[in-house]
This record gives sequence, structure tokens and C-alpha cells, in this order.
Amino acid sequence: MASDTAFKRIFKQFKSSSGTDAIQKAIDPSTESGSACFKPFQLIPLPDGLAANHLAEVGLHADLGFWKAAELSSKPGLILIRNAFTSLGQYFWVQTCMKSFPTLPHRSNLGGASVLGKVGTELANNAELCARLRWITFGYHHDWDSKVYSNQERSLIPRELVQLSRIIAGRVGYADYEPEATIINYYNGKTTMSGHVDTSERNLDAPLISVSLGQTAIFLIGTSKPSDPPEALVLRSGDIVVMSGPSRVAFHALPRVICNVRYSKRAFQEEQQQQQQDDTFELVEEIDPLIVGYMNAHRINLNIRQVD
Repeated sequence: MASDTAFKRIFKQFKSSSGTDAIQKAIDPSTESGSACFKPFQLIPLPDGLAANHLAEVGLHADLGFWKAAELSSKPGLILIRNAFTSLGQYFWVQTCMKSFPTLPHRSNLGGASVLGKVGTELANNAELCARLRWITFGYHHDWDSKVYSNQERSLIPRELVQLSRIIAGRVGYADYEPEATIINYYNGKTTMSGHVDTSERNLDAPLISVSLGQTAIFLIGTSKPSDPPEALVLRSGDIVVMSGPSRVAFHALPRVICNVRYSKRAFQEEQQQQQQDDTFELVEEIDPLIVGYMNAHRINLNIRQVD
């Protein structure tokens, strides 16, 4: 990207803004003015063979009436799905990213799987590693230097991520979606992601699926040209962004994480107890205060894509 573009200028503006100012300047879909920037998007019903427990297993509302979808009017193909996850489902995914995924074959910015594998389920209790951890990849491992995927550099994608991505993709019209590469990004309050476009995948017709967890973020979405100014969106925990159509090859970035949400162990326990009383699928056995504490200071992003 050129040294000075409209995209970079807006990125710098949001990066240096206070959290309050950033939210006020961005499109906030939870407000009346923000929702006016979207047009309705009709989600596709689930196939008959997909039972409610399949959604509950990955933290999603089995009652599809909770799901709300809209397309950003100025950016065709940019679909935002809100309220698809239960609160406990959001906790489940953060816990899974901190306890389960580090024990599986993967790559990370810290090195091979052996680095995180040594601490395994105790990652949340290791402040030094938590502070350094930025990303983990599953499936095809992207070579950040050559910008290509290699068939020889590949691990299994966790079953939960496969199930989650297929449900989401199916609801936006991609019934044959095949998740083949996953990047999990771990953000603290100061972490950013600079502007880029994802074109390493050989199949650019299949959408990118992105799930936000934990703290609030400002997300920039532009066009295929960095000279075009991007729109800024407020993303909150549980929000799903689907980049399809023209937005699939658009420049995007994350200039700001805003730690403005306070989670509590008690609130998660109350939802857990209600779930047990309703005799529904038990998503988590125990609420870990370390995971709740991590959520209070971090954001996690699940990014899933089809390569071929």
C-alpha cells in the first residue's frame, strides 16, 4: 500500500482517537443512525438435517429469531450478523481459544505447537505468554513472506470451527462452503491490524467469515483500492462479519480496540444455571475467572476462509 492513502489517513485517525470518540465517529449498528447505514439481508433457513443442538454445540442461538443480519449499503457484500451467539457461547469460544486450541497442532507467532503445548490448558494463567500471543493458525498455514498457501503446510481445523463456519456460511447462501484455513487473532487494548486485502486464497468467490469476541473494536472496510476512503464500523462481542462479493477483495483493517465491556463470572454462571434448568445442551462445565479476566482486557477474532 502507498505511504499516504485515504485508507491510511483514516486508519491513523481512529488509532489515535479515544475510545469514546472512535465509537462516535464510526457507524454503530446498535444506534438508529448507524442501523440506517444498512439494508436488510435475508438469512437462509437451516437445512432440515441440522438440529437445534448443532447450533447450541457451537454457542449459537438455536432460536433463529435472535439472529439479525444486514448488509452495509455503501459496501456491497459486507454482511453483519448480530445476536447469533448466546452470552455463554461467547465465553465458550474465548475459553476454547485459550484452553483447547493451544493443545492442538497449529502454528503461532510464538513458534510451533510445542511452545503453547507446554502450557496447554493453563495458557490463561501465563501472563507472559498471553501478552506475547498474537495469532494461531489451523488448516492451511499462510506463509507471511511469500503470501501463498502450501499443500505441505497444513494441519487439521478444529471440529468446532468447521461446524461453526458451515452454519454461518449456509445462512448467507454458501451451502458448499469448505473451511480450509483459520487465523485466530488475539488483541490486547493496544493491538491493531493494518490495512490489507486477502487475495492469497485461490478461491476468491467464497467469503471470509470473521467472529468478534470480548472487547469492542473499530473495523475499517474499504474497496479494492487503498485510495478510496473506508467506512468505520463498531464491532462488539458476538458480531459476525461476512466479506463476500466486492467486499471479499476489499482493503480492511482494525485500528482500535476499546476496552469498554465488563464481564462477570456471576453473569455467566446465571446463564449456565438457566441452561441447566431448561435441560438444554450444556456448553461449558465451569466458568473460569481467568477466562473472564482475559475477556475484560482483550479481543479475540476468529477468521475462517476457504482456500480452493
